[in-house]
Amino acid sequence: MQRGSAQILALITVVAVVAIGAYFYLSKNQNYLQSANPIKNVVSSTKIYSNSQLDFEFSYSKNLTAKEDSEELYNLRVVGQTVKAVSDFRKNFKDYVTYEPGKFLGASVVLAKDNSYETNPFTVWVFDNPNDKSIDVWYKDYWYYPFVWGDYTYTGKFELAPKMEATISGQMGKSGVINYQPGKPKFIYVSNRGKMYLFRIIGEDGDKILSTFKFTDQSIEEQFCGGIAGIQCPSGYNCQLDGKYPDAGGKCIKN
Repeated sequence: MQRGSAQILALITVVAVVAIGAYFYLSKNQNYLQSANPIKNVVSSTKIYSNSQLDFEFSYSKNLTAKEDSEELYNLRVVGQTVKAVSDFRKNFKDYVTYEPGKFLGASVVLAKDNSYETNPFTVWVFDNPNDKSIDVWYKDYWYYPFVWGDYTYTGKFELAPKMEATISGQMGKSGVINYQPGKPKFIYVSNRGKMYLFRIIGEDGDKILSTFKFTDQSIEEQFCGGIAGIQCPSGYNCQLDGKYPDAGGKCIKN
């Protein structure tokens, strides 16, 4: 073999060895990088429930179930699975109080795996409120219908009344707790655009869902501000208070 051919063969051998070494090195490091930084498939653990007719939406865990409810279905569950009971339930209220409860517009519930409506984490009922009754006046007329009503004693009705401030989707509300019912539900009233919203919240899951609740027809200028919590308006808006007393609340007004 000639000297030049030997040199060429040696060069080819070196290049091949380097190429093979580089291939194994890169393959090894690529596997290491992939194991050290695995690609994660991020899957949301929540769903979004939206109700365009009642103007709200909220998020809830995928292991829960959200669905619409109605006054008829509620009456059937509570009174006794008969068609006649549906009409009797509202009639009973009128017979006791001499007037009907607020006009029902719709309801939504979130159920746990046991599908129990008695202790489910989240419920919201919506009533027509064309005269924009305040929360205090609404409670005085209807209690927490349909869940709690009929206590005519002044002490009982006063003790159950919603007294604690609550802010939901920028709107000021009031809440009260019914300790003698299963799960010790918290009831919250919020008025928004000619509707009265009644929330029934039970447990941590209920509070989590409520924290995501928002009105979908609400402008910034309708948001509540001030109050005990000192809620601030977004940039470009000022809080127009409805009084000069301590902890006064109001609405956000554009500058």
